[in-house]
Amino acid sequence: MATSATDPGAPLSLERGARREQILEQALALISEQGIHAVSTRKIATAVGISQPSLYAFFPTRQALVAEVSRRAFSALSARMSDELSAPTTAGLLRRLARAYIDFGLTHPDAYRVAFMIEGVRRAAGSEHDAALGAGLTAFRILRNATARSQGSGATADEIDIIAQSTWASLHGLVSLLIARPNFHWADRERLIETHLRRLIPD
Repeated sequence: MATSATDPGAPLSLERGARREQILEQALALISEQGIHAVSTRKIATAVGISQPSLYAFFPTRQALVAEVSRRAFSALSARMSDELSAPTTAGLLRRLARAYIDFGLTHPDAYRVAFMIEGVRRAAGSEHDAALGAGLTAFRILRNATARSQGSGATADEIDIIAQSTWASLHGLVSLLIARPNFHWADRERLIETHLRRLIPD
């Protein structure tokens, strides 16, 4: 249960880094549960157990807070996909990256929603938006670079972009449907994912 902002036992003296983490975690949970438009800085502050002005000491605007939540989600996805780059062989790399993408989305649905499934987020000013956009592009570049390897030297940059973006769209479609429609009568999930990957990225 969240601590009330008026609770005398609220740990107001938490280390700054720990408090910032708490704010971001509560923001992610509330946005995922209620939607971006329903979540105010006041709600987030109350959930954390601090006043709204105290929250602004960490994030000057709501847009800056949302942008940081998004940046962290993209960065976590990039880290998960990057794990596959350290494998001793590049054989099957594109499919492994695709599987890592799917597994991340299904294991961290709240982060995935914030990064990919929330519409109408206003552009945050300056560096906050740029950092979120940069983190998203980093995740995409990992997929694009693997696509370039799989296509060989004969593919043009435009062709690689189209194939990589099509692959991303297909992966997103599966992940977002599994997250957004859990009550649909899905087939066995593992078989569904593997069939989707085989059709999308043939051996």
